[in-house]
Amino acid sequence: MTPKLAAEWMLAEFEAKQFLYQEEAATHLLHLHDEELAYYDGNGNVCVGRKVLAEFNKLAPDIVYERADKFWRERLPSDQPGRQQ
Repeated sequence: MTPKLAAEWMLAEFEAKQFLYQEEAATHLLHLHDEELAYYDGNGNVCVGRKVLAEFNKLAPDIVYERADKFWRERLPSDQPGRQQ
């Protein structure tokens, strides 16, 4: 699977639920055994690969990431500029 296909999968999952937890996406991608798609960081957390995130951001410009709860959601009128809230 390419990073673009992984991002498209993430977008489809997001659209089905209107949110997507990072751990859920990263765990799914980790099972594909490609560190470009997902990896463990220095603290042992599973993370979505940077190239996948870059593609996801291109596909979903109105989706923001909630840092505190580690999930993506639709942008709200009250959100600050930027992708992370």
